[in-house]
Amino acid sequence: MAEGRVTISINGHNYPLACNPGEEEHIQALAAKLDKTAQQIAGGNSSINESRLLVMVGLIFADRINDLENKNGSAVSENPAATSENGQEQIVTSIESITKRIERLASQIKPD
Repeated sequence: MAEGRVTISINGHNYPLACNPGEEEHIQALAAKLDKTAQQIAGGNSSINESRLLVMVGLIFADRINDLENKNGSAVSENPAATSENGQEQIVTSIESITKRIERLASQIKPD
């Protein structure tokens, strides 16, 4: 299978990435969210360390994921049907899939 290529821009820095064909638009949309958050944190301060900025963005997104996991955990405990073995397996499978995708994307980030 051919490899797709996409270049994302986070806080004015370009990062060329490899991706699966057809994922380019999705990755651009995700990058736009990262860029928006990075620009909010940087607040026009161009001297902020890029690595530190990206760590801060990562922490913000990790916190958002944590909040969603906690909310979903509450929803599962309130819905007995969702706590079935099959429901739990689907949740685990989804989380594992998302985690692998994030790890794959993170490993491909190379600043210009």
